Amino acid sequence: MHAALPVTGRGHDWVQSLHNFIQPYWADLLEGEWADSVSDATQSVEEMRGWMLQLYPFIHAFPKFLAEALIKVEDDYARSFLIDNIRVEKAHAEQWIWMGMGFGLTRQEMLDTADGVRPVLRDVQSLTDWLWYINAKGSLPEAVAATSFAIEGVTGELARRLMKGFESYRSRPGVDMSPRTMRWARAHAHYDDIHPKVALEIVKKHAIDERTQTKVMLAAKRSLQLLHLALTTAQRAHVPASNVIPLVDNDHRESDRRTRQVQMAFPERRFRDRRGLGHTAKLIG
Repeated sequence: MHAALPVTGRGHDWVQSLHNFIQPYWADLLEGEWADSVSDATQSVEEMRGWMLQLYPFIHAFPKFLAEALIKVEDDYARSFLIDNIRVEKAHAEQWIWMGMGFGLTRQEMLDTADGVRPVLRDVQSLTDWLWYINAKGSLPEAVAATSFAIEGVTGELARRLMKGFESYRSRPGVDMSPRTMRWARAHAHYDDIHPKVALEIVKKHAIDERTQTKVMLAAKRSLQLLHLALTTAQRAHVPASNVIPLVDNDHRESDRRTRQVQMAFPERRFRDRRGLGHTAKLIG
């Protein structure tokens, strides 16, 4: 195990406890296989295409996660932040498509994956399902901590690692390393330095009791764990089987089920579905 149950408290002490609690999971992402291989440009073009395609449905849905959190807002500060962030993340979803196209994917391939026409790996699906759940069913501070604080915060650092390795792909066949291809990574390397700081202020304002603080810390941790698994699984799905090292989860336990990934169609996610009026997920044999 990385850490014991979170230690809560008041003011600065609690915020420091939050940072201390999630730091090992944050480090797992930044020092893990995916981050190292994109920074060193050791991923093949096929591997790069793999995670760009698999993660697109998650990127595509991100503004909708934020819209779910917006429903809970009662103060102007949080409302303005989420409305602006929804606008920004819609633009970032388009920039992700440009990045994929620069590595040889087509726009239609990526849209088909988001629409459920093409299969999504289970660990990638789990990340998306978690963000839907915590933003729709969790409290506002849980939702903001899991999404804008944890995911956007670590994404800024991951984007800087991605930018470090991008230049090495310029001469590889099938890659067009144009300014549009690099736009998503450049935008996140800068922009997401700001969003997590504002998100933390919102969390601090609304997580005023120990129970809520504990739930916030666990929600941020879960987001980091699932993002790590999603990126690693999506990359490894495009690695020859002889090169794959058995995947271990973030608590360092063998995870046999992930060596037998079940592909799932990305479920149709609409507001009516999440209110219990219908939801289906189709298994792909």
